[in-house]
Amino acid sequence: MRKINTIIITVMMLLSTFAIAEAEELADPGMTPDNPLYFLDDVSDLFQAEEAVTDEKAAEVVVMAEKGNEKALAKAIQKYDKALLKQKKKAYLDEEKTAKVAEQVSKHLAALAKVLEQVPEAAKPSVEEAMKKSVKGMTESFKELKALNAEKGKQVAAETLQKVLADAPEAAQKGLQNAIDNVMKNDAEESKKQSDEAQEKADELQKALDELKKQLEEAEQQQAEELAELQEQVEEAQQQAEEAQQEAEELQEVADEAQELLDAFEQAKEDFENQEPGKLETDIVPVQPLKKDLIEKLVTEAQQMPSGKDKADFLKDVVEEIQKLPEGDSKDNYLKDVFTEVQKLPATPDKTSVVKDVLMVVETKPKPKDKADFLKEIVVEVQALPADDDKAEVVKDLVNQIQMVQVDPSGEIETEIVQLGLDEGKSEVLDDFISEIQILPQSKKKLNLTLDLVEVAVLLKEEEKPNFLQNVVKVVKKLADNKDKTEVVDQVVVEVGKLPESEKKTASLQDLVGEVQKLPADKGKTEVLQKLVLAIQTLPEDNTKTGIVQDLVLEVQKLPADSSKTAIVTDLTKIVQVLPESEQKTDLADNLVVEIGKLPVTETEKSSLVNTVTTKVIVPTTTTPIQQVVTPIKTNTSVVKLPVKQVIIPKY
Repeated sequence: MRKINTIIITVMMLLSTFAIAEAEELADPGMTPDNPLYFLDDVSDLFQAEEAVTDEKAAEVVVMAEKGNEKALAKAIQKYDKALLKQKKKAYLDEEKTAKVAEQVSKHLAALAKVLEQVPEAAKPSVEEAMKKSVKGMTESFKELKALNAEKGKQVAAETLQKVLADAPEAAQKGLQNAIDNVMKNDAEESKKQSDEAQEKADELQKALDELKKQLEEAEQQQAEELAELQEQVEEAQQQAEEAQQEAEELQEVADEAQELLDAFEQAKEDFENQEPGKLETDIVPVQPLKKDLIEKLVTEAQQMPSGKDKADFLKDVVEEIQKLPEGDSKDNYLKDVFTEVQKLPATPDKTSVVKDVLMVVETKPKPKDKADFLKEIVVEVQALPADDDKAEVVKDLVNQIQMVQVDPSGEIETEIVQLGLDEGKSEVLDDFISEIQILPQSKKKLNLTLDLVEVAVLLKEEEKPNFLQNVVKVVKKLADNKDKTEVVDQVVVEVGKLPESEKKTASLQDLVGEVQKLPADKGKTEVLQKLVLAIQTLPEDNTKTGIVQDLVLEVQKLPADSSKTAIVTDLTKIVQVLPESEQKTDLADNLVVEIGKLPVTETEKSSLVNTVTTKVIVPTTTTPIQQVVTPIKTNTSVVKLPVKQVIIPKY
């Protein structure tokens, strides 16, 4: 019998729930916390949607407040808080559900504000506590919605804040405003405090990092024994400083959002008092404006903002809107106006991010002349940006775009390029970037940026590469001599090896041999040695080449006798064979003969290698090796015949 009664009660509660769900105002509370059978209410909640449960719990708070039952009221508030949290979790990452939570909680807030004026004084603190929970739930929903959809988040916040003020009776206005004020101001103050503390910590870590860098620089100059330990400390401090700064920036964003929400509520109060409902919504989120009108307003607002992170983030949003416009004069003019504001930003990573976005828009410009003009201005800004991974990406993108402008098939820009000075500007950017990387402390970042420089080399014109790669080698010489450096040296050797023969190529290879000598002995170093041997084969046969080969042979002597060493020694014997006769060459040949004897090959093969390295070959040193370049001729293509200089090729 008792079981049947329980089922009947549950069914009745469910039926009442369905009726409640259709109501526009607060739901009928049904069974309340002062009822002995209230425990059954938890059972019925299992069969209801989360929003229906939250509405019901809010109604229970109102009823218990009206009755003045403090104990039951406290229980009702606890249940309401739990239901609201559950509903918010279900709404997470869902725009429609999150907007629904904000609207629903604002209705609860208005009802609580109304009952606050009617309950006994003893019950008011509990009602105020329930109102705080409602405000908290509402503001969190605004923030979550804004993260999903910025425009919709602002619009819902504006509409909801005005609506909650309009729905509350006049007598309850003051209590309602106080509740919202308290929560929002506390949030803004607390988040601002956390942000300031985090930034203070980040500044302290940065200060400590700067001191360590100074110590490291002094140790490098003095070649102190504690150099390696200091390098490790700097890397660790660098990571801590970067993580602290990132945390500070994230907390600053939270603080900005809290302040923005507080400002929106202040504006809503002002509009409500002036009886201009809807004004805030129009101001914050224009209703279906023309895209051009919207961008004009955004640009105007950007011009009025002080320089800083907020402005940088705002400009990124404006650039994103400009990118959506069709190509034309309007788009160009908006981009110029925005870039004028970008130029005013301090040289920080935030500015780098904006410049990167601007480059994406410039890339789509259809006219090479317009693109070149803009790139010329961007070059100046890039030079001043801080050297980091983001700048590396910007430099690569910039160099790539300049190259594309210069080889434009239409030829429209061909006569303009010298006047625009893009070649010179590009060189300045690269030289500036290389200089910054050279003075960075040893770190993973410095290593990655050096690898980025090698990637930039691939984008350059052939005549620009020798000088650029020679400067890259200077950066390589500043890297710590460890396994990571081996990877960088390997890639640089490959690119330098592709260069046409010149004094700069010889000098670069000579420096790289010196760097290889410092690397830790492992498979990676052996592979770099193989590539170096191949790269020097085409160098002019002179004393400089002999010196380079001598250094390489010294390194080869340290290698274990395996197939890799055999391949290297085989190539070296061919190189030594054609070197000009000298005492150095004789010593090299003797050393190689010793190494040949250690190789894991047959006696016949050893004998052949010894004969190769000891056979004298007289090579004239007054001529320069000539490489014949054959250019395929495409049909329907005019061919320009160049004057051919007669060259006498010596007979060997």
